[in-house]
Amino acid sequence: MSRRKSARELENQLKYAKAREAYTAPLREDGAATQRRPKTPVKYAVLSPLAETDSAFTIQVSAAGLQFFGGIAGLGLAEAATDPSAPRGFRPAEMKATVADGSPSVVRAKGSNRPYVRYGKGIRGSNTQYNYSAAITAATPSALDTKVKGIFTSVKSSLGGSYGRVWFESERYPAHASG
Repeated sequence: MSRRKSARELENQLKYAKAREAYTAPLREDGAATQRRPKTPVKYAVLSPLAETDSAFTIQVSAAGLQFFGGIAGLGLAEAATDPSAPRGFRPAEMKATVADGSPSVVRAKGSNRPYVRYGKGIRGSNTQYNYSAAITAATPSALDTKVKGIFTSVKSSLGGSYGRVWFESERYPAHASG
């Protein structure tokens, strides 16, 4: 069962819809500066029990993420070798972090003019990076757990206050069969 919307709700929806309809995205100028987010190829040791013993892949990792989380050695990675690339659907175990500003600000969305709270470092349009991610691996699951907890402790001071956060996403190894 649904309820009837009030006149104020309908007016707000109409205002947002009109603002969204009137918005035209700015054209990208020829020769305009773009943001460069360089990647580094690294060797990633697979932890999944579905994979063959000692299997490894060459994956691309954000250079800024590597630096933020302590470098290649700190994340259990190695320099890229002749290992094959990861299969389709594979996702490595990753450390992710969002660096917050000390005081979040309310800004308005460009298309709809809706207000939202911006927690990220810097101001909108400043090209300041505040999201970081990097692959992480270890020889055993217990060693990975120790390494992840150590990284949590080491980056906690650089998260920019109580709105910054760091988290771990586990590996996803695809297993497919057909026939």
